[in-house]
Amino acid sequence: MKTRPQHPDSWKLLKFLQQASEPQGYLNYCDYIRAALYHPQWGYYQGDRNRVGRHGESDYYTSQSLGKVFAEMVLEAARKLLNQCRMGSGPALEDFTFVEIGCEPGPNWFAKTAHPFGKMDHYGVNDPLHLSGPCVVFSNELFDAQPFYRTVFMDGAWRELGVAVSADGLDEIFLEDFSPAVAGFRPQLPSTAVEGYQLDLPLPSVDLLHHIAQTRWSGLFIALDYGKSWEELIHQSPGGSGRAYSRHRQKPNLLEEPGQQDITCHICWTWLMEELERSGFKSIHLESQEAFFLKHAGKTIERIITACPGAFQRDRQTLKHLLHPAVMGQQFQALWAYRPES
Repeated sequence: MKTRPQHPDSWKLLKFLQQASEPQGYLNYCDYIRAALYHPQWGYYQGDRNRVGRHGESDYYTSQSLGKVFAEMVLEAARKLLNQCRMGSGPALEDFTFVEIGCEPGPNWFAKTAHPFGKMDHYGVNDPLHLSGPCVVFSNELFDAQPFYRTVFMDGAWRELGVAVSADGLDEIFLEDFSPAVAGFRPQLPSTAVEGYQLDLPLPSVDLLHHIAQTRWSGLFIALDYGKSWEELIHQSPGGSGRAYSRHRQKPNLLEEPGQQDITCHICWTWLMEELERSGFKSIHLESQEAFFLKHAGKTIERIITACPGAFQRDRQTLKHLLHPAVMGQQFQALWAYRPES
C-alpha cells in the first residue's frame, strides 16, 4: 500500500527521491535510507532538529544523552584498557587523542570531564575524519545509524526489497535483480530459510569501520551500539531488525515521513569483529554494556554508589539506567579492540 508523506519537507525529499530513482522509478532500500537520513537539506540528521533526549519533543535517547556519568565511565574504561593493552610500553596517555565520532549536537560531556589524554577531537555524523597518531576512537550508536539493504526469503529464494517512488508517495516492491552490494554478498546468505524470513543487511556499517580503520592511527577502538551476531540475525530475527523511531515510539513503516523519523537496524557484530581483525587490531572483545562498565569503570561506579548514602542521588539513578539488564545494560553492547603501533 502506498505511503503518502504529510510533512512539507518530506514532500521536498520525495521530489529528490523521484529524480534519484530515474529512469527505473525505484531505489534499493540502502539508497532510500541514505537519502532519508543524510540528504544535505531534508535528511533526518541535518539541521537543528532536537533528535536526542528524554523529553517529549525528541525521538529517542542514548546512553550519552544521560550526561556526565556516561562520560566519566567511558573515560575511565579507555584509560584502564589502554594501560592494560600497552603493558607499560608505547606512547604515554598524554600522547593520545580521544576522538569521538558521530557525536550529536548538545552538551559535550567528554570535554567537561577530567581525563588523562593530551587532546580531544569531536566529529559529527557528516564530518570528514582526520585520524593520526595514538588515538582512542570512540562512538556511541554510530554504526546503527548507517543505511542498510532489505532481503526476504520467498518461494524458495532470497529476493531484495526496494522502494518504488512516484509523485504521490512511496511503496515497497521486490527488485528484479540484486543491488551490486547484495549480489556480492549473496553467497553468504543462508541456502534456505523460513518462508517470509526478512533479513536486513547493514553492509554500509562495515564500510564505515573499514574507512575508520584504514586511516593512519594506532591505539584503542571502542564502539557502544546495539546489534547481533550473524547467527542470531539469520535464525532469531524473522521480521528483520530495521525500525523507525519518532517521539520515542517505534514504527514499523520505514517509508513514513522520509526525513522526519530515525531509521535504524541491528548491526552485525560478527562482521565488525572480522573487519577489525583484517585491519590489524588485537585483543578484540565484545561485551554487554553492563559487563563493559563493571569490568573497566569500577572506580567511577563505586564512587557514585557510595556517595550520599541513604539519600536520593541523580547520578545513582543514571548509573542504574546505564547498567541494569532490563534497561540499557543488556540492550547495548561494547566492541573494543587495540591496534599497536606498526
